[in-house]
Amino acid sequence: MGQNRLQRSSANRDLWAQSRSERCLPRPSAPPACSPFPSPSLPSASPPQKDLTPPDTNSCIHIRGRGRSCARSFRENPFSSLGEFLSFLFYHRPHGESDPRGLTHAKVVSRFLSGRSSICMADILPLIYQHRSSFPSINSTRSHERNAMFCTSGRPEDLQHARPYLSTWAARLTAEEARRQVEGGTHDDPDDPDSRVQLRAKSKHSNNARVITPQDLGHFSIRRIEERYLKILPLPMMLTEFMAAPRVKGVFTVRERRPHPMIQVSAIASFIVSRNRYANGDLAMILGIWHFACKSHVDLKRVYCRLASTVSDTTSRDALVSVTAANFTALQLKTRAVTARGERITATIFDNVQEYCPVYEQGIGRQSEMKVGCAATCVGLEDCAPGAFAAKPYYDRVALNLRTKLTTDILYDDIDWDHVGGVIQLHWLSALAEFAPELEHLLPLISNLFRTTFAKHRMREGRKTPVQPLSTNSEHELTSQGLERAIYDFDGQIGIEREIDDGLLEILRGDGTSYAMLLRLSKFCAPLGKFRNKIPLLEIWHNGSTTQNSIAANHYGPATSSDPSSLSKCSSTAGFKRPANVKCCDYYPTVRNCTAIWKAHVLDCWRRSGGSHLYPRQNEPTSDLDTLLDNAATLVDRYASLAAPQHALDAAESTNPDHINPVPVGSPWVPPRTPATQSPPVRSPPPPTEEAPKCHEELPGFTGDRVLRNSELFMMDFGWFLELITAVPDGDIGRVWEIMKIWIFTYAGSSHQQYMAYLLELYCFLKYDASVNLRDAVLNNWLVNITGELGKWIPGDLLQEHYNRWLEDMVQKHGAEFDDEFYRKMISPNVHYFLRIKEEITEGFNLKSRGKTHSSRDVCDEVKLLMALFKEEEVHLFREGRSMGHAAVNQFARGCRRLDEGKLNDFLEKSTVFGDFLAEIHRVDNAVQPPSTPTASTDEDERMRLHSSPSPPCSPSPAPSASTHLPVTAVRNAVHGASPQLPYAENGEGEVEEEGEDDGRNENEQEDDKSEVENIYSQSDGEASGSESN
Repeated sequence: MGQNRLQRSSANRDLWAQSRSERCLPRPSAPPACSPFPSPSLPSASPPQKDLTPPDTNSCIHIRGRGRSCARSFRENPFSSLGEFLSFLFYHRPHGESDPRGLTHAKVVSRFLSGRSSICMADILPLIYQHRSSFPSINSTRSHERNAMFCTSGRPEDLQHARPYLSTWAARLTAEEARRQVEGGTHDDPDDPDSRVQLRAKSKHSNNARVITPQDLGHFSIRRIEERYLKILPLPMMLTEFMAAPRVKGVFTVRERRPHPMIQVSAIASFIVSRNRYANGDLAMILGIWHFACKSHVDLKRVYCRLASTVSDTTSRDALVSVTAANFTALQLKTRAVTARGERITATIFDNVQEYCPVYEQGIGRQSEMKVGCAATCVGLEDCAPGAFAAKPYYDRVALNLRTKLTTDILYDDIDWDHVGGVIQLHWLSALAEFAPELEHLLPLISNLFRTTFAKHRMREGRKTPVQPLSTNSEHELTSQGLERAIYDFDGQIGIEREIDDGLLEILRGDGTSYAMLLRLSKFCAPLGKFRNKIPLLEIWHNGSTTQNSIAANHYGPATSSDPSSLSKCSSTAGFKRPANVKCCDYYPTVRNCTAIWKAHVLDCWRRSGGSHLYPRQNEPTSDLDTLLDNAATLVDRYASLAAPQHALDAAESTNPDHINPVPVGSPWVPPRTPATQSPPVRSPPPPTEEAPKCHEELPGFTGDRVLRNSELFMMDFGWFLELITAVPDGDIGRVWEIMKIWIFTYAGSSHQQYMAYLLELYCFLKYDASVNLRDAVLNNWLVNITGELGKWIPGDLLQEHYNRWLEDMVQKHGAEFDDEFYRKMISPNVHYFLRIKEEITEGFNLKSRGKTHSSRDVCDEVKLLMALFKEEEVHLFREGRSMGHAAVNQFARGCRRLDEGKLNDFLEKSTVFGDFLAEIHRVDNAVQPPSTPTASTDEDERMRLHSSPSPPCSPSPAPSASTHLPVTAVRNAVHGASPQLPYAENGEGEVEEEGEDDGRNENEQEDDKSEVENIYSQSDGEASGSESN
């Protein structure tokens, strides 16, 4: 039959030889309006609407004439039907056989199918698909095919009408191609070296499968997955976009709430996991670990695993174990390689973790208990000079015991008082600029001064501190044996060999308790040759928390105090909650309340000075930055200098006309008729168990102003604290260290004698024991920044506290000990991933970042209420004889006296034991020649970089007056050399002896101040050398 058709084709070859213009219908000027191919809209199953465009008259005549010619040709043609003709026309020879078609036949078909003719398949198929005869009518015997458009079941060959068949055929062809592309998506892209589609949670020795690595957790990006899918899965992405994306006027739009690209990625990732359960590297593995980090319920994990959205919970846990092993292996290899070169690249921050786990159904072996352990984080060291951590030079310097030269005057003079006065002036000006809208433009200039002119030792910008949390253990850090085992465990995880003396120092960082225990352990283990190279470093956040508790205990006063300078009265006025225990306050609420009270004090001082910036008149010009800095210098000298509190105790001193910067005099003071203790109580009185501060009573003949003095002490004390908490996020460790040197005196004058000894030990280490390179290495790495962003520096102990909170919460849910495999291999080494992956998922899905804490409300209204109180009570004016039952302690002046009278000598006597021990070892072993004692000038020159301050600018940094900061001898003379005309007794500390001024310490504690320092070096096991709230 095929040969007959070929013969008939030869007989009608003249018909095919006609010119193209005679054989072809006129090509339409544009594709039909209902064509599904150039348009994104899909064809409907209903018959096409009638074309409303009137046909061209000449075209109709031409078509009618060509139609008669075609009809005559069909009658003369041996083909029985159009279908037979088309099947002959598009004859497709089988593979391997010769082509029986003629040359003209092959060329015509080839030109038509390849689109090289004037009318191609793109013109013909729409005509066929939209032809009214291609769709069955409702009265047709094949009317059931009206419902067979894009049929997904049955055989397409059973459909006779063209439109149902073409739609079903196209749907089947598209579906098969989508299946093929999704199948290819289950394998890694050979053109992308970072493609890791198939990941295993753990490795098996029988195959070479790719196991999840830490890099897979750190490079998650929805956008990157979308770009990969658009490259290798174009058809599924197009189909899902048509299904998920809304359109406005034919254009796809991305919604804000439910953006369709992320929905497409999520759906296709589930398809890929459904095809191959090991192809989970795009989204399923990350989301599985994310569910684990969010502590999702196990039923939620099971459901999402069944939906192929995540991997199973078991797979997530195995993946965390593999990530832990990979991290520790890489860390240990790097540590050993660097140690072999004689360098140190890591330091360890450690802290105790504890959580009370109650048992509600008790029985044998089931009792409520306190789970206790140790947690640590390994942080990377950067910007360290070669040989900075060499142990031998450090031992040589310690053996010299250069710290014996330390005196109170040296300690006082080592503080850069010009710098401290300058930054306090900037804080006063910043408080004014934040309150007055007309001065907001000065805030960027003030911030720039902090970072340039008044910078001391800034961290290198752009640094991102590498961190690796270590596995927890159940050791007790308050015992020497437990602390020793804990440190050896942490060293083993880092890669520091216990048995090998590598001749390098190791930095161990912790809070006050950890710092004291390390000092004690060094003393105990020094004769055994252990822990000599362990250098303890006191962290900053707990130090500031202790200072904040000291400020609260000193300045809150009686709970029912009517003294406007007391924090209790200020809290009652502003509606702040008074802490239940002022000696142990909640850190952040107390800092927020004290900051608002401090700002109110500062703003009232600005108002008293005649500053019109608080409530400027319309069109009134504002002062420039230099003028405001000059005014701030005057106010700081008047109200927040070391000499200001002393002047407020004596009317003759305050009203002395020869004084450079006296406090303005207010109205005469008239004592209230009722005692101060009879004032109405505040809303939150202390519990009965709290030892409430006693009401202060002045001695007869008092001529000072106790309220003014209290406010000046608070502005001075909290101003130093505010400088530290501002300098930490800015990354200026030099400014932080200046404040910590001041706190040596304030701790000496408070009940926190342990922290005085901690800071003295730290000061001696940085000034006398450490070389220049070691000191710079410590300062360059004292703060951490895990994001690398400006203003994101935090203390290391605060970072550890963030991790501890997550660990302690997991203890309640899991119930095991801290040395359980669940914590050591899954939880604690990956806690930074848990905290970060939630942020990355949130950012990847374009969700707004949610704060981890409740945001603080603006306290502008409260500040205004406090300013009204201070204005009414004339707090910052001198009123002779005013005293209202509250007396704060000048802890700095008291600390100067205590250090000078024996506290410093007691510390030096105990702290030189280790240096004497090393000196004796050198003498006996003759291992090294005794180095020549450096002269004082050489030693000072070596440390000039630490203690030198930048040159103050000519105008922005006004030089403080002579009364702003006095030498320590001058302070003592001012304190001890009080005017003989004063009709009241003194306690030798520059302040009136009064009840309640012992800072919460009884007589026995005051008499045993000497033994408190000794406890740091001589207490027995099982006792903590510092008390801190965990």
